[in-house]
Order: sequence, then C-alpha cells, then structure tokens
Amino acid sequence: MNYFFDYIEHFWISLSSFPFVIQIAIFFIFFSCTATLTFMIVVFVVRRDKARREKIVRELRPRIFSFLRNILISKDSYTEAEVLEMFVESFGEINKKTYISLIPTLEDVVKQEKHQLESQNYDSIISGLKIDDYLEKRLDFSNTRVRLRAFQSLSRLDLTISDSKILPHTYSRNSSLRKESRSSYVGVSNNDPFKFFDQDNDLNQWDQISLLQQFVLHHQDNLPNFSKWIKYSKDEEQIKFFIKLVAYFRQSTSVNALTEYLDHENHSVRKEAILAIGKMQVKEMENKLIKMYFTQPAPCQNAIVEAISYINSGKSIGFLKNAYEMANSHDLKKLIAEVIYLYGKPGRAYFDELYKTEIGFNLLILKHVENPLIPSALRNYHKSQQVAANDFSGSGELRSKLYEEKNKPPIIPHD
Repeated sequence: MNYFFDYIEHFWISLSSFPFVIQIAIFFIFFSCTATLTFMIVVFVVRRDKARREKIVRELRPRIFSFLRNILISKDSYTEAEVLEMFVESFGEINKKTYISLIPTLEDVVKQEKHQLESQNYDSIISGLKIDDYLEKRLDFSNTRVRLRAFQSLSRLDLTISDSKILPHTYSRNSSLRKESRSSYVGVSNNDPFKFFDQDNDLNQWDQISLLQQFVLHHQDNLPNFSKWIKYSKDEEQIKFFIKLVAYFRQSTSVNALTEYLDHENHSVRKEAILAIGKMQVKEMENKLIKMYFTQPAPCQNAIVEAISYINSGKSIGFLKNAYEMANSHDLKKLIAEVIYLYGKPGRAYFDELYKTEIGFNLLILKHVENPLIPSALRNYHKSQQVAANDFSGSGELRSKLYEEKNKPPIIPHD
C-alpha cells in the first residue's frame, strides 16, 4: 500500500515538471477516462435495474393477472380486507417489489375489463392493496420519470386524488412534468378538471393525443361545451385542439363556434374548422365552403375538398369537376380525383369519363386512385360509413321482421 502511495507521489512530482500543455492533455485524458467509467457504471446499474424489474413482472404477471381479473369479474362481492388477505396468501406480504408487477398488471386488467371500473370489487382491489396510496407517494419522488409514470398510472386506473397532490406539479418548471400533470389533472382531479384550459398550454401533437385519451377515458359521457374555449382562447394550438374535439365527439352545440372560424386569419385554424364541419356533415355550410374555395391557400383548399367528401350530399359534383380542371398541382388533382371516385354514382360516372379522356400523368393519377391496394384514409372513412349504414338498415329489417312475427295473427285450424 505504501508503495502505491509512493508511486502516486512520484508521479505527481514528475507531472509538475512537464510542460503546461502536456499537463493539460494528461488532465483531460484522466477526466475522460473517469467520465467514461462513471457512465459505464451508471448504464450497468440502470440496465440491471430494468432487467430486475422485467424479471419480476415476467414471473408474477400471469398469476397476478388471473388473481385480479377473477376478483374483478366475480359475481361475489369482496371487502378490502378479504382482497388483501387473499393476495397475501397467494403472493406474500406487499412490498415495493410487489408493486413493480402489480401496477402494470392491474392496468392491463383494467384495459380489458373497462366495464368493471364501477364495481365494488374494483374499489376493494384499489383500497385493499393500497394502490392509490402507493401512487400518491410516487408523486413526491424527486425523479421526474417516476412522477410521470405515477400520473399515467393514476389516469389509466381511473383514480381520483386530491388537488393538493397534483397542483404543485402543474406549475413545474420541467415542461414534460408540467404538461403530463395537467393532462392527468383532466382525468384524476375530483374538483375542477378543466381549469387549465383557461390558460395557454403550448400543446404539441403528443399532448393533444394524451388529452384526447383523458376525455375518452373519463369524460365521454359528461363532456364540457368546447365552444367556450374555441371562442375565448388566445392560444391557436389550443383552439385547433378543441376544434378537433368538437369533430371527434360530434358536439353539435359547438357548430356555431366553428362557423365563425371559417374566416379566421390563421389558415391552419381555418383548415381545422373546415375539416370539422365536414366530419360533422353540416350540410348547411356546404355552399359556403364551395364559394370560398378559390380564394383559399392550398391547405384550406385541400380541407374543403375533404369536407365535401365527408358531407357527401351528392350535390357538389359540378364543383368537383371545376376544381379538378383548375387544379394546379398533382397532389390537389389526386385528392380531387379520389373524392370524385368516392362521390357516389355521379362521381363514379364522371371518373369513368375522365378515365377515357385523360393521358400521361393524369391517367396515372386515376389508376393510383382506383387501386384498392394503395392505402387511403378517405376510402377507409367511406367504407366505415357504408358498414355502419348497412348495420343500421340490417338491424332495422331485423326489428321489423320480429315485429311482424310478434303481431302475426294466430293460425286457426279448419275443421
């Protein structure tokens, strides 16, 4: 040991005799080696921890999944104490390692058995295994990733917690944590879940997807009126998001707010309003969309053509002919050709005429549109509408047949 320290001392004395540039170079070499070694140790620890977690989940998940699902779908009612007692008998005392597998497995069970969320047994599972208490404690961790996962789990499990636990995170300087907590607030708050929509939230595409999921999971049967945020919000990204929500949930009470945005100065907001009107099939606005078509920028023109396809009134074939002839880009011409192809009998008839007269690249566009192997969002939309219409008419015919059978006069045998 003394020899080692003597060597270090000798090296240090020798180093001080080297030129300054050499000293700097040696320092950076030692620094790089130390940093690399530290990084490798951190990676090793993280990978080992992840492997350990995956092993725990892999070993316990099938058994825990069956245990939780059997309780959830059981016709018998279980108390909190009974659930805890059965769990301890099957898996031992609950500790931190248990929750590593328990939480994601319960999320999978809930995803499969959503209709059981209001049952007494689900409440017994949550309270008996102290799922909500565990997740609330995770919100107090210093690790941002842990807190983000806790928010996501609370939302997926449809658990509500007190605002005092969530609000501190909704004003965090960390933008990821702030956005995730505000998104989760929509689902897990038991007070005023929509309070942050009165502020600017700088929503990106992922934030919008996350918020849509919250509305679908927690508020689909009790939606707020989106028009108030469409009218009074100054955040254009947030306005576009609420316009999309109006279209997604087909909220007819907000149509008037949408029509006001057809003249909005920002063409991206205008585009979303046009698409929303089309998806909601507001036929009264079809003529207005046609009149404004030739004065709009390309994104809005594309949106108007799509909206005409969604509305599908059968009265706009003349407009589509003119738009096709005057289209000045191949992308727009292809979109219009596809809408014509899907526009019922008059559209298919005009498409056949074009097929006989077009040549060159325009003919290639028509072949592209006609090819069923090429993916198309519009084609999928119209197929789904047709299937829904057939199901509705089929169920109507079935009901009428059942009614006839029920009301058929009895057969009186002849003597």
